[in-house]
Amino acid sequence: MSIMKNLLIQSCIAAFFLFPGIGLSAQDTLIVEAGLGTLESAIETNGGDVVYKLSAGARYGLESTVEVNDLSMGEGKGLVIIGEKTGGIPPVIQVGLDGVGSACPYLFQIFNDLTLKNVFLSAQDNSGTVGAGVIRINDKVRLVLDNCTIDPAGINTTFKGEESADFTVFYMTNSLIMNNGDMKGPDDSGWLGSMAWDTLWVENNTFVSSGQDFIGTAPHNMPNNKFIWINHNTFLWHDVWIKRSYTDQNFYFTNNLMHDVSIFAHLYDWGQFWPDYKQGNQMLSLVCIDTLELDSAGTYETLPSERRFFWEYNLQYNSPQLLELPRHAADSGYDPLYLIPMLWEEDTPLGYTGGVEVVSPSDSSRENRILADDANWPHMKYGNNWYDLDPLYTDLQIYSTNDSMIQNILGWYGFVIWREHTSFDGTPSYNYEVDRWAGKDPELFPAVWPRFDGSYTNTELLTASIEGLPLGDLNWFPDAKTKWMAEKEQIKDHILDLNEEKYRLGVGRKEVPKLASISIYPNPAGNVVHIDSNTELKTVRVLDITGKLHKEIRINGGFSVLDVSDMNKGIYVLQIKTISGEAHSFKIIKD
Repeated sequence: MSIMKNLLIQSCIAAFFLFPGIGLSAQDTLIVEAGLGTLESAIETNGGDVVYKLSAGARYGLESTVEVNDLSMGEGKGLVIIGEKTGGIPPVIQVGLDGVGSACPYLFQIFNDLTLKNVFLSAQDNSGTVGAGVIRINDKVRLVLDNCTIDPAGINTTFKGEESADFTVFYMTNSLIMNNGDMKGPDDSGWLGSMAWDTLWVENNTFVSSGQDFIGTAPHNMPNNKFIWINHNTFLWHDVWIKRSYTDQNFYFTNNLMHDVSIFAHLYDWGQFWPDYKQGNQMLSLVCIDTLELDSAGTYETLPSERRFFWEYNLQYNSPQLLELPRHAADSGYDPLYLIPMLWEEDTPLGYTGGVEVVSPSDSSRENRILADDANWPHMKYGNNWYDLDPLYTDLQIYSTNDSMIQNILGWYGFVIWREHTSFDGTPSYNYEVDRWAGKDPELFPAVWPRFDGSYTNTELLTASIEGLPLGDLNWFPDAKTKWMAEKEQIKDHILDLNEEKYRLGVGRKEVPKLASISIYPNPAGNVVHIDSNTELKTVRVLDITGKLHKEIRINGGFSVLDVSDMNKGIYVLQIKTISGEAHSFKIIKD
């Protein structure tokens, strides 16, 4: 890799040019010049000692997969890449080529922490070749993505996890992820690979065409996912599963808008591969719950269970085009198909079965029995969900994509399930036109911005969330997002307390900072805390809960990285002063 060149460094005190061999403090920001290999060269030279700042609209082509580990970053250090804020195209990090001219499998392979903010990640090279995914997780790490766009997200798993990465912490917020999967059938991997999570926090994101598995954890094993939070997200055209894991310890799925998820209808006998089928229920649902097996000897959890499951205030909208699939099978005399609903219950629309009678869903469904048993599973709640309310999208292109999608799925079923075709010249493909937002010319990719518009006008859905705000990704509704931001901590506590009733905005509201532009992340924090603001800041003081001062730094800017690696685990208060003299306090957790 070439020696770093033409890299402008901004320190906390002054700007200067850095040449190889000059060290940087943890407070330094390094502005990387656009071009092929420049980001990798900067990382090779400086490791994890700086924050890498990328320029809006610039393209950063990779020449290989960027490996984040102790050798490249320094022992225990991670990688932080922040893009310049912009209303247009953000900095683009584009997948590299391997030695034979094919796209590298991933953009990043990580053994240490990685933070990406305000960047566009593309798993497509300039020839149009798409790699397997975006990030391969090889060890237990902390991964943070905020305000990122990913398109395409790869032909396999966007974030591929190995067993060695079990109990990783992943925060993903305010991001848009498009075009995941190989588009050759339902079994095309998905967004998250088969690994267990310590914390998976997914909030205010939009996923467009996201492959088979949203969370691909194994369906039934001993305690796997410790804490999963999926709140205010929008899903369009997802192949099959939201989650396949039955034994999560804490799972919260709230305020989400699902448009044509589980686009591949199921045959009845496919249920035999899943735990619920063995309990007498042929029909699989998106809500997956089973008794928790504690060890390999077959010891089960003590009842009443302490596990928490909260699936409230969500919409599953299946378009008329998709609802025709089970009906078409029934009317044509084919084996019956069903669409996977949130839960098999009396409220499940009959259109999901194609007219086939469902026998006693509440009696035969394991999930229904568990959710109805408040004595043994007192912390598991399901309710306040809706089916088949058309959001009335602003972007009419979404509806034409539905037409394209169903025609391709009918073709796939015609060959694989119904055997309508006597000859076949390749792998079945359902390559519907979900990528029409992208701009087709690889040399100009991305040519279309903004990438996607998920706003809608259905008045019922605009107040349907637990806080009386729109369902789905609130980034499509800036005024509602501002209201949510002002009380998001209270709203979070309301949900964590398993409150099924509406949260009333403005009632019991705590004082909030005057400047909502200041953001602190990640929280809980590992070795560093990022402080980001569009207002110039002056100082940051760190105090513990007894009021003892642990450190104080001067900033002189709108961005800083606070090193907390030398601090003990616990709760701390950040006291931040702006250059104009305003004071703000933020509570953080050091883990």
